[in-house]
Amino acid sequence: MNGNIESGTIIVFVGTSGSGRKTIAHQLGKELGFQYVISHTTRPSRPKETEGKDYYFTSRQAFIEADIRGEFIQTVELDNHFYGINKADVTAALQVSPVIYVIVNRSGANKLKYEFGDKAIRIFIYVNKQLILERLQARAVSEEIIRHYMDHYIEEVSYRKDCEHVFENLDLDETKARIKESILTHLPATMS
Repeated sequence: MNGNIESGTIIVFVGTSGSGRKTIAHQLGKELGFQYVISHTTRPSRPKETEGKDYYFTSRQAFIEADIRGEFIQTVELDNHFYGINKADVTAALQVSPVIYVIVNRSGANKLKYEFGDKAIRIFIYVNKQLILERLQARAVSEEIIRHYMDHYIEEVSYRKDCEHVFENLDLDETKARIKESILTHLPATMS
């Protein structure tokens, strides 16, 4: 792959829904100058999601064809929708920044860790089940989606044992500072 990961680092943000992982990832990415690699998906956009900012929304057929052509580093099917990280997007991001970041689920994190080894640093962020419920309700998420997240909470949170760094997000600013400190330990001194 041009823009080879061998010369870079990929920060993989993973964790429970409602944990603040997207907020933390984007704030740290901006603060540290890391390039974000946007996932592609076949699911419909949700309210307040923007094409090319939150995801690249595509048809199922176009996604499958791109996957057959080998355009994705990793793909995963979740709730009958595909998600994937495009190789060209990673290459382009690495040409802008030696450190890139993604926000994925545990399956995506596993595939990226397998693909990139020590160059992929998994940051697991979680909150307790009650707090997730409160946050999802505050977002006016449907009862069906809330039930899905609650049913899979134990399964999701158990993945933390496989990650390099684990953070319970009780306070956004404090958690962000702790994650930043951990990320910086993986980077060359010239980047810190």
